[in-house]
Amino acid sequence: MPNKVPSRGTALLMEITSVYTAFPQISSLDISGEKAETVDTTTLDGGAAKTKNNTGYVDNATISGECLYDPDDTVQIAFIAKVRAAGTNNFKVTYADATPTNEIYSGLGMGFDRTASPGDMLRGSFTIETTGAVT
Repeated sequence: MPNKVPSRGTALLMEITSVYTAFPQISSLDISGEKAETVDTTTLDGGAAKTKNNTGYVDNATISGECLYDPDDTVQIAFIAKVRAAGTNNFKVTYADATPTNEIYSGLGMGFDRTASPGDMLRGSFTIETTGAVT
């Protein structure tokens, strides 16, 4: 029977000078969009049902989330510097299961937005397009 693993303790870590460092103050994390690509193979002389086949390609995941933004935090500063440099970087997602399980992604196409609103904390939202899971 599968275990019920809590979200609390899940972490996103960014590789900075060969060391994985936790991205701070994350309030939500979403890893989505990874799926095998298919192509419609329906023909005019086929039956009533549409058919599909795999192309052999995979759409890679996008990592996105929200955090409390601290303009003085060194990890958030390093992330924003990577956004502006338009390079690639490795990111590790660590889950709070008994093992714990890690997934490493090569990230590119990064973005970081900031929000200031009355009665709220400074907030940030980030996106990382990946080239797929490395491990």
